[in-house]
Amino acid sequence: MDYEESLAYIHSTPKFARILGNDMLRKLLDNMGNPQDSLKFVHIAGTNGKGSAARLISGVLSEAGYKTGLFTSPYIERFNERIRIDGEEIADDELAQETTYVRSVIEEADAPVSEFALDTAIAFDYFSRKGCDIVVLEVGLGGRIDATNVIREAVVSVIMSVSFDHTQYLGNTLEEIAAEKCGIIKQGGDVCVYPKQAEEVWEVIRRTCESMGANLYTAQLPQRTDGGFILGEKKYPLGLKGEYQPYNAATALCVIDVMREKGFDIPEEAVYRAFAESSWPARFEFFGDDTVIDGAHNPDGARALMLSLKSCDRPAVLVVAMMSDKNTAECAAVLSKAADAVVTTQVMMERSLPAEELAELFRECGIGQVTAVKNPASAISQARRLAADSDALVCICGSLYLAGEARKILRENN
Repeated sequence: MDYEESLAYIHSTPKFARILGNDMLRKLLDNMGNPQDSLKFVHIAGTNGKGSAARLISGVLSEAGYKTGLFTSPYIERFNERIRIDGEEIADDELAQETTYVRSVIEEADAPVSEFALDTAIAFDYFSRKGCDIVVLEVGLGGRIDATNVIREAVVSVIMSVSFDHTQYLGNTLEEIAAEKCGIIKQGGDVCVYPKQAEEVWEVIRRTCESMGANLYTAQLPQRTDGGFILGEKKYPLGLKGEYQPYNAATALCVIDVMREKGFDIPEEAVYRAFAESSWPARFEFFGDDTVIDGAHNPDGARALMLSLKSCDRPAVLVVAMMSDKNTAECAAVLSKAADAVVTTQVMMERSLPAEELAELFRECGIGQVTAVKNPASAISQARRLAADSDALVCICGSLYLAGEARKILRENN
């Protein structure tokens, strides 16, 4: 298969497993020689902040001289974004080569898997073949039965911020959701935890670590400063924007400290360089000084975005699209606290909530100027016209799918 054929094959695979659990993935990996067993992992679960923490940790390890794989999801614009080594995306021809190989094993072994499990198998084989020293591995959904959880052990397991999302799969209470996330904790392993969690989440984490004989490390609370943050007596730069990013960085530092205790040689200079140069698409990402994109798509993410917008001390015009299976009403209520005007839109997906229905949610929150514009490019243009009158910041948010489209639109329009 060539690159385009490989992408078509990947995306034609059922999104979720035909058979619940990872038995088929284990069968597939067995027939591939279990490439994951040759690798070391930092394994990251949580509701929000996984991608940012993964980017920071992988950046530090690369700066320290380790050949570092990074597996994240979802992608924003190109599938290749999800599989990287030392910041470089997997090349088109190598993705085609890996996909062709894994497909042949699936067919020979009669081991059909879900799309995400397929992606995971491709990534494991690529990282193993390239001889990665360490892989930073982001959970796709939950943790306990996530495809990434086929790994036998982790150098460090990481639990980021836990809140409500994907309740149809993970449960309707924070305790149930936290239990699924904590499914990545290994017997006798080391666990680093994001410093701000609900008490019921802490209880599940503590209980799980105790039952697994795992060592629990909690990240310190950071103090944000201009261009970075302070942790303890040290000041760190941080390229990632947003009021919430210092907390993700503090968790990354907790992971780095544990890895140092386990023999990894990670100079402080590597941390400073990686943090200063850090960037991650659609995480309070600025285009110029008047437009920001953020992929916040659940209430906790919306709250973090709202605080970041308020810290800018400027009026804000929002361009919002959301998926219908998200908590759209609560997200709208939260985002309304930082919005002077809202333009709702939608993306070309069945799950996308119609722009007019989303607009009505914002009107119910008391926003006086709400416009529904189905086409994202037209919605962004409308928001920019509104913002020009008041020197407002345009914020595009509510969906990572919208974020991907918006980045393309903004680049095409300089």
